[in-house]
Amino acid sequence: MTEQTKKSTRLSRIHTLLMQRGSLTVRELANDLERSPRTIQRDMLDLESELGVPLIYEGRRWSIMPGSSHPMSPVRLTLHESRAIYFALRVFSRTVNECEPDTIQALQKLADTLPPRLCMQIKRTVGELRGRPESGRRSDVLRAITEAWVRGQTVAMIHRSLSPARPRTLTFDPYLLEATQSGTYVIGFSHEHGEVRVFKLDRVEAVEPAGTTFDCPDVSDIADRLSQSWGGAVFGNDEQHAVCVEFTAAAAPRIRESYWHPSQQLEEVAGGGVRLKVLLPSLLEFTPWVRSWGPEARVIEPPALRDEVAASLRAAAERYA
Repeated sequence: MTEQTKKSTRLSRIHTLLMQRGSLTVRELANDLERSPRTIQRDMLDLESELGVPLIYEGRRWSIMPGSSHPMSPVRLTLHESRAIYFALRVFSRTVNECEPDTIQALQKLADTLPPRLCMQIKRTVGELRGRPESGRRSDVLRAITEAWVRGQTVAMIHRSLSPARPRTLTFDPYLLEATQSGTYVIGFSHEHGEVRVFKLDRVEAVEPAGTTFDCPDVSDIADRLSQSWGGAVFGNDEQHAVCVEFTAAAAPRIRESYWHPSQQLEEVAGGGVRLKVLLPSLLEFTPWVRSWGPEARVIEPPALRDEVAASLRAAAERYA
């Protein structure tokens, strides 16, 4: 490894440490990187002049300037890691309804670092996204929420519900951003509601900093609760719904070959069918999914869901009569 390569690797590592820990002294960096303090002092100057990272030196501690928009540390990927990223991007592209500028720029930068065939496929994804409607205001909302989320800033958020009521301004601490097939959601503490809530970004009309910060709690429990929902977007409560759906022999192979939910259990049925059992905090996302199977699926439990799906299928049949 050449000296220049060693230096580039070291600068990247310093950048990463500052991003992760907030502020560090030269001595702390020297210990982490096993280099002399004098070398680290030179590196700090080069980090700012060569990589354009805006730094602050205060109280003998180095930190990245708050609010700055600078490139993140580079990531080196193997061929198979790149393929994994490509798969994730293809799935992501199927959940995006609009052309969002930051997404386009990120994909273009990624494509330029990959082997020709992967590059070509990612640029194809870029072309698909460019053909979708411009995101407009939603891009500004997403950027504002992202910055507040990363910096631990409370925001004033104007939210429009699906009801005819007028939009409402909420004081909100963003804890998590979650992208699902049904949209992008922000999860955090709503001061007006006095509890953690989930809001769909499509229904957020504007976001402004509220001028205060918050200490984000451990979000592991929140993430776990989201993972228990069917589509990953319904927070739910302490209620649990034991669901059992029986699928015909024709649909059974598709049910068996997929991973549907962390709680899933499969039971074979005489004649080649299969029963799918899951435990859900809410039926909101699950109901349209089971309806989409039409006559190939029959709800066994709970009775209320069985009756709702049966009524909707009868109504659909009447419309075609």
